[in-house]
Amino acid sequence: MKIGCSTWSFHHAFETRELDQLGFAQVAAELGLDGIELLTSTFPSVSPRYTGELQAGLRALSVDISAVSVSNDFGFDDADERKQQCEDVRRWTHVSRDLGVAVIRTFTGNVHEGVDPLEAKRWVYECYERVVPEAERVGVTLAVENHSGLMNSPEELAELVMHFGSDALQLNPDPTNFLPGHWRKPESEREVIYTSLERIARFAVHSHIKLRNFDATGRPTNVDVPRLLKIYRRASYDGYLSIECAGTEDPKEVVRKTLACLRPLVAAE
Repeated sequence: MKIGCSTWSFHHAFETRELDQLGFAQVAAELGLDGIELLTSTFPSVSPRYTGELQAGLRALSVDISAVSVSNDFGFDDADERKQQCEDVRRWTHVSRDLGVAVIRTFTGNVHEGVDPLEAKRWVYECYERVVPEAERVGVTLAVENHSGLMNSPEELAELVMHFGSDALQLNPDPTNFLPGHWRKPESEREVIYTSLERIARFAVHSHIKLRNFDATGRPTNVDVPRLLKIYRRASYDGYLSIECAGTEDPKEVVRKTLACLRPLVAAE
């Protein structure tokens, strides 16, 4: 497994323009990360000139792009809006291919007020029907994250992947997302994090990891990391663990602590 970090972890620095993508790559290299996950919102351009400069800069730093992350929403009740969401995902399949990135993180969608969730789930299938063939054609994989309000359970996600039966539609698990506010809950209630991951780990092509509340020994208290890694190993997962920072701590410090925790465990494979 490799260790990376999402630009979301530094979203405040991107919003204030303290960081851009190459600056973030420099930070990643200094911290000793293997790769970076780039949210589409952090791209100043997708012109051949810019993407060429980005690739050259990353090669110089020996930093890979683990995934391009699209924050799509297939739960809109407006058909034209859903069509636009699909077009956006399709566009990023081409950008990702040109960047040499094999994985695109996607969402299913949100639950919108006044919309029947069952109807919205049908729209999710319809939208993936539109975008999966293009992902297959250009040779990239759409990795669905358990993030949004629609189809967030392991059963729904597994059913979605198996329905299409395509290597171009797999998953991006974020284990702690299976229990919102998990860090405030007792350990006895966190079992759903591990049982949910066990059900979908075989479909993982990219993964998020959120560690927080480190104790004096450097161990995160919000999740059992060795247990998570054991589940991934049993599923023969060999992709990225992309760090996402939560809370108000300095993201650079959280990444350092996360790396210090993860590196020895990953190296022990």
